[in-house]
Amino acid sequence: MHLLRAGPAPIQIVIVEPRAELGRGPAYGTTDLEHLLNVRAENLSALPDVPDDFTQWAQQRTTADAHSFLPRAWYGEYLRSQLPSVEHVRARAVDVAPWSGRVQVSLADGTSRRVDRVILSLGSSPPVWPKRLGGTGSRWVGDPWSPDLLTDLCPANPVLLVGTGLTAVDVALSLHAAGHRQIFATSRHGLLPGAHADGPLGPVRVIPPSQPTARSLLTWARATAAEVGDWRPVIDALRPHTNELWGALAESERVRLLHHVHRRWEVLRHRMAPRVASRIETMREAGHLTVLPGGIRSARTTPHFIEVSLADCCLRVGTVINCAGSPADVRRSVDPLVRRLLDHRVAYSSPLHLGISTDARGCLHNTGDALWLVGPLRRGRTWETTAIPEIREQAASLPEALWRVNAMAGS
Repeated sequence: MHLLRAGPAPIQIVIVEPRAELGRGPAYGTTDLEHLLNVRAENLSALPDVPDDFTQWAQQRTTADAHSFLPRAWYGEYLRSQLPSVEHVRARAVDVAPWSGRVQVSLADGTSRRVDRVILSLGSSPPVWPKRLGGTGSRWVGDPWSPDLLTDLCPANPVLLVGTGLTAVDVALSLHAAGHRQIFATSRHGLLPGAHADGPLGPVRVIPPSQPTARSLLTWARATAAEVGDWRPVIDALRPHTNELWGALAESERVRLLHHVHRRWEVLRHRMAPRVASRIETMREAGHLTVLPGGIRSARTTPHFIEVSLADCCLRVGTVINCAGSPADVRRSVDPLVRRLLDHRVAYSSPLHLGISTDARGCLHNTGDALWLVGPLRRGRTWETTAIPEIREQAASLPEALWRVNAMAGS
């Protein structure tokens, strides 16, 4: 969108994406209208310079206002409606490599395309099964967004979700709607996402430490939350400053934060819409959803069930679904293209291995301005890079950077 809006001259854009429809991906490909966005409509415009764009689009089909939490499927439709006509190659990219001053993109079907620049907008890496489980067979579901997930499951058999984040929440809602009443979810900490407030919260005056450490940031956050009486406005107030604070931290302090509060931050930062949180609480009170800390210690597949050993109990379930999300360490990624780039040293993992290393513009190091990156895989340099407000800023800044590169190259 931004390349076509900002370009001073005609540009040919090719999008390599195996899905039939652009704009959806895993996040917005769901058809379940009870899967809600976890951000209010007012913060989800695809255009930084038109902040109410998504709200206006949504008001053409509903009475929603700027503070509403709308279906994720609608957001996929919105993104698709904003995309001008481009060439869509329905294939999966498996390799990207320099080729005679250009870049060759190899596809899974054996063909290839040669282009001038490549922008890697791969989203989050697929979830990874813990090696100790070794789960195989139809009762071990690695893709929680499989379109055949519900049709292949018997509601009478218990289901175990590996992970307790937003993906597990959505899968639990779908299972419950399909008649499942024995749903278990487990993770190391056993923490579900927090809930958004029913309405907007008052602003918090943000004065974080000027030379932050892990300890000083936590001390400030706790004191400010106690002062205002709610942790949610503190998290929201920090968000515009998160990347600046992350950049100011020494690497040892980043390690300390990751070790001690990473999961707590995720729980507080990525919250459930109020209606979703209410449904989850009702399911827990009815005994239809049980959250167990500790994660899976071991598992054994029998002819009819999977016997799972957890920290404090054992379960016998019909199906185990991986809802654990992307691996934190990019070196554990199972994305074929990411693996190829790292193995062939076209790309390098960032410090702490949270993503792929780039410069401040989002260009991969040592690629001659040919390979660029947008989205979650920039997390090593830019901590807050997984949500629409940050991704749209990255996308909006790319055209200017590319035009500047082209001008310097005389093309």
